[in-house]
Amino acid sequence: MISEAEFFSAFSSDLPGNSSNSNSIYFEHLSMDGLEEMHRYSSDPRFYEFLEYGVFSDISETKMYITKLLNRMSGEQNSRNAVYWFVRRRSDDFLIGTACLVGLDYPRKSIEWGYGVDPDLWGNGYVLRIQEDLKTYVFETLGLNRLHGITMVNNKRTIESVVASGAKNEGIVRDHYCKDGVFIDGWQYSILAKDHFSERVSSGSEITISSKDIITVLTDLLPQESIGMDTAMENTASWDSLTHMNLMIELKERFGIDFAPSDIAEAISVEAIIALIHDKKRI
Repeated sequence: MISEAEFFSAFSSDLPGNSSNSNSIYFEHLSMDGLEEMHRYSSDPRFYEFLEYGVFSDISETKMYITKLLNRMSGEQNSRNAVYWFVRRRSDDFLIGTACLVGLDYPRKSIEWGYGVDPDLWGNGYVLRIQEDLKTYVFETLGLNRLHGITMVNNKRTIESVVASGAKNEGIVRDHYCKDGVFIDGWQYSILAKDHFSERVSSGSEITISSKDIITVLTDLLPQESIGMDTAMENTASWDSLTHMNLMIELKERFGIDFAPSDIAEAISVEAIIALIHDKKRI
């Protein structure tokens, strides 16, 4: 277990996910340098479907928002309770969104996460990757015990993704949100350190699965698409986050494959799925 001083030093300076250059994304500290890039997707109405506030129609609104986040991270290092990052695509440094950890309760080793991705990039698996990097950072770098969040009960995409990441529902918070004058219940969830460290994939060594089997399952889920070895979330419009979760369920039901949350974040193409199964000696 790291000391309190080590914790706050890491919380202030260390970045999630940046220990491996194999990741498709990387995190960088929030700054005004990304203002114009952030405003690009902050002016997209789709981004606000499950947010209580409205579109940033003017870049000055985005600037005020970044300023507010920077102010939340100001002050003494050992009293900080929130940190915000930009998230970029490693291949071309394109800003895909933001991520944060907020509401730190250090004595209870608990913190809340949040993230947002450019709507033009939805369905490409970036949310799953962000979740895995944040989980690793929270439990393995910071040594915290509880990672939690809440979303609107009708936000099916987020609920599916957090369940896939290993989250457990903690109940419904009634009328937690108010959007456009309408009260909406909140779906509350958490992941514990013991959940994270106990993630395991069963060996399944007696199961034989061919590449054709994987393509067949995906074809059944996406009959309108032409599925082949080069099919991936990023080049298949209908392979969105919900389809991705259904794919994981189908593979488990048909072949007994029980992917760990970290595997689900990696399984974003036919080739990646086959490679994961091969690593587990299932193909």
